[in-house]
Amino acid sequence: MPPRDIYLLSPRLLNPETIAVAFAKTSRSPDSFRAIAAELSDEKSAQFHEKWVVGYGHASVAEHAVLHLAFENVSRLAIECIESNRLASYTEKSTRYQKWGPDDFTLPPDLENHPLKTEFIKTCQFLFQTYADSLAPVRSLIEARTPRRENESEEAWDRRVRSQYVDTCRFILPAAANANLGMTANARLLEHAIKLDQGRPIDDISVVILRVSSRVGDAVRRMTVRLPIDE
Repeated sequence: MPPRDIYLLSPRLLNPETIAVAFAKTSRSPDSFRAIAAELSDEKSAQFHEKWVVGYGHASVAEHAVLHLAFENVSRLAIECIESNRLASYTEKSTRYQKWGPDDFTLPPDLENHPLKTEFIKTCQFLFQTYADSLAPVRSLIEARTPRRENESEEAWDRRVRSQYVDTCRFILPAAANANLGMTANARLLEHAIKLDQGRPIDDISVVILRVSSRVGDAVRRMTVRLPIDE
């Protein structure tokens, strides 16, 4: 009887497209995944996708190609839309443990030449200043209501207090407040996310999605049947 074997196909050694093809070819090949991957080149992987994914519409192959996206200084509104694609994995900058600076917000593209641009900026700056001014008094209130536990270190108590007062004050921040996000998703989900979010009637979100398209478009286009990317 053949021995059981369970192992990783390393993304350090193989690109996402090659891994996806190695998994896809097992339906027709008796060889091991290692053997299949070893015989593949970028050109052979591309030919396979051209025939089976594009030619025959087997887009499920793209679910084996995993990509990792880093979003930095993107508005909270855009982040929430991105995270509505629930089959991906996300880790974001915590509003509970990190504090925001006075200019950590996004100016929506449709306000760039709008008469309300100055009013928008002033309003955001006012909210961020109110947020900053609220941190110390709210901290004092939380400290008074959160005594140190027996044998609790100063550092542990400070972390516990900080998570409460920073978390409370974050609700002052506008939807334009910036955030950082790490996203891990397969190519098929990214295709769906780009299709969905490109249709949202908010310029800030559209700009972010276009940037996503430009960064992952080539990889996702090879892995899926059709990707609606605006060049």
